[in-house]
Amino acid sequence: MRRTLIAAGILFASASFVPATPLTSIAPELNYTPIERVQAAQPKKEETVTQKVKRTWRNWTTPSRSFCVRCPIPIPLSAKVCTAKGKTADEARSVCVQQNPLCYVQAGKC
Repeated sequence: MRRTLIAAGILFASASFVPATPLTSIAPELNYTPIERVQAAQPKKEETVTQKVKRTWRNWTTPSRSFCVRCPIPIPLSAKVCTAKGKTADEARSVCVQQNPLCYVQAGKC
């Protein structure tokens, strides 16, 4: 047992003295043509006037809903109002729940 421990120690210590061989890349090199690089780096298209009008109208007409958020984590119990937009009350409530994890979200203001 003692001999195996000594032999293992010698092998482990001598492993650091072994010269390192150069490593070769195993992964294949990706050959991109200049055209592929240009296509990948194209900027986003600008928003058209009709898209801007639709987005603005949707923001104006989507109702905002308020919820009471109570968090038991900090002492004393904290309460605040969360206002979110959504097509339905459930969607707006889910936004408030995502913004305030581990808190109780109730309908109405505090």
